[in-house]
Amino acid sequence: MRPGLGAAFFIAGAYFLAGALFAAQGEPTRSLPPAEAGNPLPFLVQGEEFLQPSIRAMQADDFDNPAFPLVEAAETSWSRPATPGSKSCGDCHGAGGKNLLKGAAAGYPKYAPDLKDVITLQTRINNCRKNYVGEPALAEGDSRMIGMTAYLRWLARGSPSTVDIAGPNAEAFERGRKLYQTKMGRFQISCAQCHNEKFGEKFGADTLSQGHPLAYPAFKSSEGRVISLHERFRMCNKLTRAEGQPDNAPDYVALELYVDWRSKNLPITAPGVRP
Repeated sequence: MRPGLGAAFFIAGAYFLAGALFAAQGEPTRSLPPAEAGNPLPFLVQGEEFLQPSIRAMQADDFDNPAFPLVEAAETSWSRPATPGSKSCGDCHGAGGKNLLKGAAAGYPKYAPDLKDVITLQTRINNCRKNYVGEPALAEGDSRMIGMTAYLRWLARGSPSTVDIAGPNAEAFERGRKLYQTKMGRFQISCAQCHNEKFGEKFGADTLSQGHPLAYPAFKSSEGRVISLHERFRMCNKLTRAEGQPDNAPDYVALELYVDWRSKNLPITAPGVRP
């Protein structure tokens, strides 16, 4: 199943052809223009551009990417009923090359009329588990949940975010925008200060990126495990000495919607690898 370097080269090639060379402090970087007006960034640079070459190479090759075993396990479970006589995900949505949800992950978070709320991909997975597959919900930190999220994000790899910020999504979007700009914690640092104003500069041993979420779930080398986007939010909160929030907290859902919108025009690259 692993496409290996072929898929990585395809994405990199498409990204390069669609992009332009932007000279920042004399260093050429592939960039794309924001997809929509109002984006605070004048140009968009993929998170992988800020990584050390060794980490970037590890992500680019699915055979070396430490997150990929979870993707493969999720792909197997997708077509396999949990108990005899029950349904599998593939019974409703197709499997293999006929998976009908190939790009669906690019549209989350989104408003779900059946749940009357803006939900994440993880919430949709759990809703399907409970109501259609007959399985209990999974904690977002459960390896099976992270794996299924990574699998669906992998299916959408190469596609840009398609999140909608109008209509019933508007309130959550504005909440996320405000949170991104709010200074927090003992150090009184906002997301915007690091990822809008200081990207490309050093923060400890790492280089600050523009904060795009397109590689998540991602293997965190310093942790030795794959983490969700909401855990990444908590790690950022910890860096500012602010209190983190639980998975799927309304603030984190809103923040996820905002950063996905802010990243529109860049391709999804999940599962990622990060320092």
